[in-house]
Amino acid sequence: MSDKEIIDYLKSRYQKHGISSLSYQSIKQEKGLYHVLYSRGFKQREIIKRLGLEKEYKKYKEKTFKKVVDGKVQKWWSWDRVIDTTTLIVDEKGFLPPAQWFTLNGYGSLVQYVYNSNKRWEDLRAHFNSFENSDFVTSRNGMRWRSRPEASLSNFLYARGITHKTGEKYPEEYTKYGDSSYGYFDIHFRNARNEWVDVEIWGDKPKGHNEAGYAAKRKAKEAFNKGNSLFLGLHYTDCYDDVRLEGLLEKYIGIIDPHIFDKPEDKIIQTTHWSDADELIEYCKEIAKSQPDGVFPTEEWLRKRGKWKDREGPLYNTVSVYIKTWIGGIRKLRKILGQAENSTISWNRESAINEYKAWFNKYGFTTHQARTGARNLSNEEKRVAQNISSAVAKYVGIADEINSLLGIIPEKMTKWGKDIILEETARIYEKYALTPNQVASLSEDDKNVFNVTDKDIALSKQIVDRLTFYFSGVKEVYERLNIHPIDKRILRRQRITSSSGRAKGTPLS
Repeated sequence: MSDKEIIDYLKSRYQKHGISSLSYQSIKQEKGLYHVLYSRGFKQREIIKRLGLEKEYKKYKEKTFKKVVDGKVQKWWSWDRVIDTTTLIVDEKGFLPPAQWFTLNGYGSLVQYVYNSNKRWEDLRAHFNSFENSDFVTSRNGMRWRSRPEASLSNFLYARGITHKTGEKYPEEYTKYGDSSYGYFDIHFRNARNEWVDVEIWGDKPKGHNEAGYAAKRKAKEAFNKGNSLFLGLHYTDCYDDVRLEGLLEKYIGIIDPHIFDKPEDKIIQTTHWSDADELIEYCKEIAKSQPDGVFPTEEWLRKRGKWKDREGPLYNTVSVYIKTWIGGIRKLRKILGQAENSTISWNRESAINEYKAWFNKYGFTTHQARTGARNLSNEEKRVAQNISSAVAKYVGIADEINSLLGIIPEKMTKWGKDIILEETARIYEKYALTPNQVASLSEDDKNVFNVTDKDIALSKQIVDRLTFYFSGVKEVYERLNIHPIDKRILRRQRITSSSGRAKGTPLS
């Protein structure tokens, strides 16, 4: 039989007996059929795909699949079964626990199904209206919120030092605008003039969950806030993107880079994804534990590609997407998991130049200069510098060539120590009225407002990176120098007021 004849036979088998005739068990039962398929290299999933029956077979598996684990019969997960199972838990607890709770309590396969389907834990929360539990979603600063978008916005504001609070009740006159006897804002934050901005975070139509009631409530709130110049309405998806929020909030708070970090990974992850990433990181730890070497696997392993296309176990396509979206990729995830040494870079001319430039911007000296033992570098930093230098030599050329290409003029080494850090911190503060931390996080617009040189920005970044080698933290440095940092927004307004024009991206005074 030719390949075409085999496929035609299986198609007629399906037309006569239905989708169950293409199951592994059914194929094994027909004498000789499995042997023919195996010898020709046909796999069951390939047959299903060739016949265009993926969706139908998936539904069939969800309804009929069973296996015995530790003497218990387990069924194939489907979204309906996830809802049925979690409903029992929600009824018992009064709210939907986070994904980590399910993983730790014997429901790891349920969590795996959610993350590997086109669903999110957010969809489960929406189904159970779990947003109404005000003590459910906690943002990085410890505040509790009714929904994930609120917590994401809170994380964005907290990381930038913006005062905010949970939504308060609408005034009494709100009842004139609809049938509701009361309503609550979602969140309030202070703008650059120290005024409270009232925020509502709108969702999409809550399919099947009182759509008419939601639409009426939103219409009433929009009508009430029509004349409120300090009202801001956001779509819930806005709250999951730092760049989008930065643009929407610019007229209220200006452009402020995140500078408050409580966890080592906070600098790596978008502030709006801190809460999402917490659950994802825990799930990824479980995946890493399942590996023989305990190291989180590659994207090819997750997606069953290349040499891993035939590996056992489920696909992790959705997990791979979330790692890219929320964390920034597997390299950053491994760094968070303490497995940075297991990450590799695919070297070529472009990556060699980019890594060389990134190193110089961070340290203020080149990877070639890092070879000297006088530099206060860890063994890991020295190893990274050596790898970059080797890649540059292979794909770009000698040090002079790449320095010329990037416009880098290597300077004589500054020997870091307590005295140098104190001296340079005092100089920068005296010159700009800004601390090195504030200078290091300046946006392009603020760089012009404060007239800070590129050299001082680079030096400030080095001070920030090296400070903890010699001091307990910035507080100790400020106390020694009697420095009392001033809110950058106040300084910005003072600079703008004293100048003839207004800097782009800065709120009006």
